[in-house]
Amino acid sequence: MVPPAKMFDSFKHTFSQTKYVSHREACGLHVIDEVKRFRALVCVLFCSICVSLVFAFDLFSEEFQSRFHLSDGDLSTISTVGVVFCYFVIPYGVLYDHIGPLPLLVIAGMMGFIGCLGLGLVFDGKIKGNTVTISIFYAFMNTCSGLFDAASIVTLVELFPRNRGPVIGLAKVMTGLGSSVISSINRGFFSNNISGFIYLIMVLTVVVALMAMLLIALPPYFVNWWRARNKTEEQIAALTSLKGIYAKKFVPLRRIAYGYVIVACLVIFFAITAPILAYTKVSRGGKAVVGGITVVLCMSFWVMALPIPWLGGVSEPAEQQSSTFDDTEGSKPNVLTSVEPLETSNKPLSTSPVSDDDAARKQSLVGVEAVIEDGPQDPRYGGTIWETLMRPDIWLILIAFVCQGVLGTIVTYNGSTIYVARTGRPRTAELGSLYTALLGVGSAVGRISMGLFEAYVQHQDPKNRKVLVTIALPVAPIIATIAGILILVLPGDALLLPYILVYFEEGVFNGVRALIFPCIFADHHGILYNMSFFTNVIGVIGFNRFLFGLTVDKEREKMGHTVEQGCTSHACVQTPIIVVTCTAAFAVVLATMVHLRYARFVKQCRKALKAAS
Repeated sequence: MVPPAKMFDSFKHTFSQTKYVSHREACGLHVIDEVKRFRALVCVLFCSICVSLVFAFDLFSEEFQSRFHLSDGDLSTISTVGVVFCYFVIPYGVLYDHIGPLPLLVIAGMMGFIGCLGLGLVFDGKIKGNTVTISIFYAFMNTCSGLFDAASIVTLVELFPRNRGPVIGLAKVMTGLGSSVISSINRGFFSNNISGFIYLIMVLTVVVALMAMLLIALPPYFVNWWRARNKTEEQIAALTSLKGIYAKKFVPLRRIAYGYVIVACLVIFFAITAPILAYTKVSRGGKAVVGGITVVLCMSFWVMALPIPWLGGVSEPAEQQSSTFDDTEGSKPNVLTSVEPLETSNKPLSTSPVSDDDAARKQSLVGVEAVIEDGPQDPRYGGTIWETLMRPDIWLILIAFVCQGVLGTIVTYNGSTIYVARTGRPRTAELGSLYTALLGVGSAVGRISMGLFEAYVQHQDPKNRKVLVTIALPVAPIIATIAGILILVLPGDALLLPYILVYFEEGVFNGVRALIFPCIFADHHGILYNMSFFTNVIGVIGFNRFLFGLTVDKEREKMGHTVEQGCTSHACVQTPIIVVTCTAAFAVVLATMVHLRYARFVKQCRKALKAAS
C-alpha cells in the first residue's frame, strides 16, 4: 500500500526538470512518474473536448440568424473566418518548439474567454450583433480551439513515445466525440438558454486552460530554447539522456485500458441517445439525465490519473542505471546524450557509440541526415527545420493532406445539401441526427484504428520490421476515393454508406496527421503538426466555399429556386464531388510516394548499421 504522504509526490517540482529528476532518484523511484503522465493525458482529453468548440456555433447558429437577420451567406462567412483562425496555427507551432505548451495554453484561455464572453454579450444585446462582430468573437473562440490542439497533442506524443499510437488515438477520439459531449450538455441543461450555454463554454475553456498550464508539460528530455537557459551543457546532456528511457517505457496496461472502456461507453451512449432524442419526444427531465450521464462519464476519466496501485505505475522503483544527477541541480551528469543526428557527408559509412548502452549511434549517410535510436523507433529524418522543409517528403505529405481532406470537409459541412441534391427532397431532422451520431462513431473507430495500427508497428522486431507506419498514409485517400465514387453512383437514399466511409476516413486521417510527423521526423513536431492544419484552411476556402458553394448557388439559380427550396438536381453537386474524388485519387499516389521513399531510407539505415557492426 502506498503511504498517503507519497501518493501525490508527482505534484512536486512541476516546473523544474532537473529538480524533478533528482527528487525521483533520491526517492529510489523510476524517473518516469506514470501518475503524472496520465494526469497530463486526462487533461489533454478535456483539451480535446474544447477543440470541438469549432463545431459549437452550429448549436446556436439558427438563433443568431433569426435574431440578427443573417443570411446563409453571412453564416458561411462567419464559419469560414472561424475555421481559418482555428487552423492557421503555424506561428504558434514555432512558439511551441522554442518555449513549449505553456504560452499556447495561456493564449488559448484568453482567446476562449474573450470569444465566448463577446458572443454571449452579443446574444444578450449588450453588444451590437452583425456579421462583423459575430465573426470577430467567433474567430477568438476558434483560435482557442486550435491552440488547445496545438499545445496538447504534440506534448502527448513526446510524453508517450513508446505507446504513442494508443495514447494519441484516445485523445483524438475525444476530439471527435467532443461535439457530441457539448451537444448533449446543451440539450440537457441549456435547451432554452443560449447565452447561458455560451457562458458555460467560456468557463469550461478557462478552467481547462488553467488546469492544462499546471498539468501539461514536456518530458525532461525535451530541452528547447527556454529550458536550455541557465543550464550547463552537462545538465542538458543529462536531461536528453533520458530519451532512451522514455522510448522503452510501456504505459500501465490497466490505466490505458480503463480510458478506452470509458471511450467505448461514450461512443455507445451517444449512438443510442442521439436517435432517441431525435425520433422521440423526450421530457426536459429526460434530457437532463442524458446530460448528467455525459458529465459523469467525462469526469470518470480522472480515475485513470489517480494514484491507485491496482491500475499500475504507482511509485515504481528505479531501474538499475547510473545516476543522472547528483543531489544538487548543478552537478554533472554521469550519462551522455542518448540521441544524436546522423551527419550529412560523402565519407564512408561509420558507426560509433554515443552512450554506454549504445542507445544511439552517429551515422554518415550520403546526402541524408538521419536519427537512429536504440529501441522500437524506426530511423527518422533529421536536420534543422529549414533542412526538413527542403525535403520533398514534407511537401508530398502536405499536398496529399489537401487533396484527401477536401471530400471530408465538403461532406461534413454540406451533408444535408448533398442529400437534397441527390434525392430532391430535404433531409429530415431525424435522419440528420442519425448522421451526426454516426459521424462521431465512425470518426472514433477510424482514430482508434490508426492508434492501434501504430502500436502494432512498434511491437514488431525493429531490426526486421516488415510493416512501416507510413503504409497507413494511402489508406485514408483510398477510402475517400471509394466514398466519392459511391456518392456519385448510388441512389440518394443509399448515401448513408458512403457517408459512413467518409466519417471513418476522417478518423483515420486525423489519426495519421497526429502520428506521422513524430514517426518519420526526429524534431520540429510542433511546427510540422501545425503546418498540416493549414491544409484544412485551403480545403475550406478553396474547395468548400468556392468550388462547392459557388457551384451549388449557380445551379440553384439556373433552376430558379430560392435558398429555402435548395438545389434539387444531381448536377448541383456532381462537378464538385468529381473534382474532390479525383484529388483523393491523386493523394493516393502522393502518399504512396512518401511511403516508398521512407521505406528506402529505412532500408539504407539498417544496411549501414549492419555493415558497421
